[in-house]
Amino acid sequence: MLCNFRDQFFLSEKDVSKIKLNENHKNILEIGFGNGENLINLSVKQPNDFFIGCDPYLNACTKILDNIVKNNIKNIKIWPDNINMIMKKLHENFFDLILILHPDPWPKKKHEKRRLIQQTFLDDIKNVLKPGGDLIISTDHEVMKCWILEQFHERHDFNCEKKNFMHVNKAPEWILNTKYTNKAIENNKIVNWFFFKKK
Repeated sequence: MLCNFRDQFFLSEKDVSKIKLNENHKNILEIGFGNGENLINLSVKQPNDFFIGCDPYLNACTKILDNIVKNNIKNIKIWPDNINMIMKKLHENFFDLILILHPDPWPKKKHEKRRLIQQTFLDDIKNVLKPGGDLIISTDHEVMKCWILEQFHERHDFNCEKKNFMHVNKAPEWILNTKYTNKAIENNKIVNWFFFKKK
């Protein structure tokens, strides 16, 4: 199935640089979409907007592709690999919104470099996010929460949203709970939500 629909629904590295900015719709990127519940939900509710979903895991890409086909969705493109492979190929000031929901915390000190949220990664985020564009991150892991706070404390190119609080414990109503959010809630963990806006 993946092979049959690859050209139609999946991005190649060549495709990425050919995507044109259309001011008539919003461009939204979700990094690490898991089962794709939130990405599918948003794309159906916002059919005039354009979505890119990135996830390096084959099972995740297979599941979301099945839902894309079943729901006849035309406004999602999938990058089935590490987002860092294409970040520098994306157009500057392209995305209105970037979502990173429950990134892998890599909690051990020796694995810090494997965490997605790094200064170089945030440099790339800044380049592809429009001025005034939004970046939303969630995590239920205390190590990742502290790491996110540390990384953004060093930045001066993002404003903290939500009435001067950098993070809150309530998701926006328009974001659908993912399997990771539901799992955290089931285990009585607090899900922290971080809201940033590019200056």
